[in-house]
Amino acid sequence: MESEDTMSEEGKGREAEKRNSPSPWKKLPSAAKKDEAVSPWKQRSPLPEKEDSGFQEETNVTPTEEAASPWKPRSPLPEKKDSGFQEETNVTPTEEKQDPPEEEILVPVEEEEDSTDVTAEWSRRRRNRAVAIQFIYAWSINKPDDLPDSLDEFFIERELNRDEYVFAEELIHGAVSKMDEIDALVQETAENWEFDRIARIDLALLRLGIHELLHRPDVPPVVVINEIIDLGKAFSEEKSKRFLNGVLDKVLAQLDRPARESSM
Repeated sequence: MESEDTMSEEGKGREAEKRNSPSPWKKLPSAAKKDEAVSPWKQRSPLPEKEDSGFQEETNVTPTEEAASPWKPRSPLPEKKDSGFQEETNVTPTEEKQDPPEEEILVPVEEEEDSTDVTAEWSRRRRNRAVAIQFIYAWSINKPDDLPDSLDEFFIERELNRDEYVFAEELIHGAVSKMDEIDALVQETAENWEFDRIARIDLALLRLGIHELLHRPDVPPVVVINEIIDLGKAFSEEKSKRFLNGVLDKVLAQLDRPARESSM
């Protein structure tokens, strides 16, 4: 009986000692204090405050902003000095440089000569004088060996009815046959003018007019001079009017015949 009481007392003592001894296992926190549990990771100590170094740090940088370029920014280019040449501006990439316009080359076109080269409104005698002047002008440039043959070619080339220009042929034959006498009067009366420097068309007009003043007494001298001046307006220049009138007046002053009447 004593042994059982003793064992029971010893057993009770071990149980009490066991209850009072610390547990080798860490007690987990209760569900109520789960949110307040200490994190198993070591908490970082706060960073020390930086001293003001005089440089202002960038602030308010959002995560979407691009990071600063690691490359050093280029320094601005130096301003160009004015070289006197203006640079081309406002040129779009699509513009193409146009070639300079080709220089237009004018080619002389030979105009067909009028078959008559006279005006239909003129009188018949004026048309005959105009044809005579044209032949005398061509004759002075290239004197033919045979006058009748050259007259035939002249009328054929111009397709003129020869029957209508009988008076013209009379004037041509008379002026060509007396050409030396006529040219001598031109040189005498054309003061301050060298004979070789007189325009060929003006010389042809003077040759015909002087021939009529000298050898056509049936025509009043005033009519001859007026006809030559009017034909000069058609064939020559405006300034030739005074020259033609001055030479013919001097020739008329040497003649012993009335100015406004025929000598027949």
